[in-house]
Amino acid sequence: MRQFQGIMRPADDFRCLRKLVGWLKPNSRLWRSCYVYGLVGLTCSAASHAQEGHEVRNTDWELIGNSAEIHQHSDLSQINRQNVSRLGLAWSADIPSVDGLVGNPLIKDGVIFQSGARGRMYANDLRTGAAIWKFEPPYQNPKDFVRAWASTYNRGLALADGLAIVGTGNCELIAVDQKTGKERWRATACESNQTQAITGAPRVGGGLVFIGNMCGDSGASRGHVDAFDVKTGRHVWRFYTVPGDPSKPQESALYEQAAKSWGTDWYSKSHGCGSPWDAMAYDPQLDQLYVGTGGPAPFTPTKRASDAGDELFTNAIIALKAKTGEYVWHFSEVPHDAWNYEAAVGIVVADLPIGEASRRVVISVPKNGFLYVLDARTGKFVSGKDYAPINWASGLDSAGRPIPNPAGRYWERPGGTAVVLPCNMGAHGWEALAYSPKDHLVYIPEQVIPARMSFDSRASVGGLSMYFYVGSEPGSRYSAYGELVAWDPLTQTARWRHKYTTPVNGGLLHTGDLVFQGTADGNFIAFGASDGKVLWSRQVNGALRGAPSTVMADGVQYIVEASGNANSSGTSSYVARYAVPPQSRTRARLVAFKLDGTAPPPPARVVPHIQKPSVHRFEAALSREGERIYEVNGCADCHGTNAESAGGSVPDLRYAMPASPRSMADIVIRGALTDAGMPGSPDMTESDVNAIYAFVVNEAWDEYDAQTLANRATKPKSQ
Repeated sequence: MRQFQGIMRPADDFRCLRKLVGWLKPNSRLWRSCYVYGLVGLTCSAASHAQEGHEVRNTDWELIGNSAEIHQHSDLSQINRQNVSRLGLAWSADIPSVDGLVGNPLIKDGVIFQSGARGRMYANDLRTGAAIWKFEPPYQNPKDFVRAWASTYNRGLALADGLAIVGTGNCELIAVDQKTGKERWRATACESNQTQAITGAPRVGGGLVFIGNMCGDSGASRGHVDAFDVKTGRHVWRFYTVPGDPSKPQESALYEQAAKSWGTDWYSKSHGCGSPWDAMAYDPQLDQLYVGTGGPAPFTPTKRASDAGDELFTNAIIALKAKTGEYVWHFSEVPHDAWNYEAAVGIVVADLPIGEASRRVVISVPKNGFLYVLDARTGKFVSGKDYAPINWASGLDSAGRPIPNPAGRYWERPGGTAVVLPCNMGAHGWEALAYSPKDHLVYIPEQVIPARMSFDSRASVGGLSMYFYVGSEPGSRYSAYGELVAWDPLTQTARWRHKYTTPVNGGLLHTGDLVFQGTADGNFIAFGASDGKVLWSRQVNGALRGAPSTVMADGVQYIVEASGNANSSGTSSYVARYAVPPQSRTRARLVAFKLDGTAPPPPARVVPHIQKPSVHRFEAALSREGERIYEVNGCADCHGTNAESAGGSVPDLRYAMPASPRSMADIVIRGALTDAGMPGSPDMTESDVNAIYAFVVNEAWDEYDAQTLANRATKPKSQ
């Protein structure tokens, strides 16, 4: 038996020993010798695995966050503080997705399931990374802006009852067989003709699959959450997150009351939106679904009713009965929002030792910079505190309502300007939180990006006003950075913080006594969960914006993460230089780590050299006007601030600049590339396009000059 111990697992040793013993005559000398030596060998082998932290059982990561409560936590501890220095790459695998992946990898029976843009799904082998199947639904490029914008975004899928389920930018929910990738059912989950699309991951619980939608901050539609039967796709219920047309009877007294909170003549200005575009959590103990909603749209208050109140149920956490969709309670976090501080991100369900008993709570970490603890049964405010730098409010009152800072709203006035913290991207975005059930710590991927905001009555998409990110401006007293924060929700204080120079980074994983996070510049880092000490890091040569997963297979603990250009998220395409640095804009990949892994890192990206623009620079004034028009018309939502995209299916305009203002007008106004995913905007004028063209040309020159200067600095001097 000894000679096989190096290649056999304890369970294999035991089965082999039983067979060998069965062949021998009981009580013979040979039988006794084999029994003694075999048992010793088995004991030593098992003890060796136990000492290393090995576990022989296989585990799954079947739900987003590894639990219905979305803790992003695992009890596995084979990889731990003592041996994490031995962590190495087990394998990397390219995924045939032009847009980089950001969903939490789900793992079932040794298969990794991942989803990407346009509802594509991928299945790969956990142990090797080898592709098993790919599902690609039929797709036709939409002719409206919001669905075209949403078509490149996807934040994950769900697994249940042998199915993999994904949402699409065309408002469809699609289920395929986990083993074969063959479609099993398809359902309509929102109204694509009402400026809606799906970008978030479905959640499952109680035999149902739950999905929300987004409206692109347009205010053109009424947000809602839907539930479908997991096995058949049959629609079960719908809950609207905002009231309907006040000139018509509302569905219930609940919406009659909600309509009163929107002010005078509100429906002529906005149909509400309140998109439940990401955060949802199913509570198996209470059989409740918690939903985080988006803001009222347009988010510029001057484009909504001046006497509006809480504008229910926007920027709120809503509790619903999971089986029926019946309203239970809500908690408003940002009444009369002026900054797009949505509650549609960051929900964790937990049991906290409050007082002398354990209390079921919902922990909400929205965009606005506060962490809220709410009673899960009643929605009552338990506690809250700002965990990030903020200036829009001075704190929370005893009921948990913000105490606004009037200076933070100066930008609403014509000619007014304010530097706001956090910006409309939030102090925390969609990136996954992690939670330690033992230590009751919430780990937060925080982002600090100041924004200078000013009123612009001509803003068209979602009522967006003009703003600039100021963190990279020379001489600015503001700076942009990121942090990983370990937050104690019982004391509402930070246990520790780790600061990054990259402001927008990846989701988190808590396993054993470690916290893992990937960064925008491609570093995968392990921290001590209790003290924040950096214990290990590796470069994977691709942005890490999603959240890692970890499972055990054949006695080996794997950690799996998606990497690449991350263009499946809005932040990556919108602020590429913050969320995906140029060297990190690689093709979509999965990477897997294990102890003593020896696989080489995937190839790095060589940043392409931009060609010298064939058009001379334009006057600075025209370029600045072009930048304003580019921003307020939503061009940056796809092509990025500064005309710099993260890559993927959306071209970087500095590298793919139209040949002339006329050719740009054909694309932008007349929709020459609609079939390629770029709908036209007939409301724009030729002068608008001329200004945008000047802005793009000047940005291309800036990139060319920067690369030329860098090349000169690195060029070896002649001897």
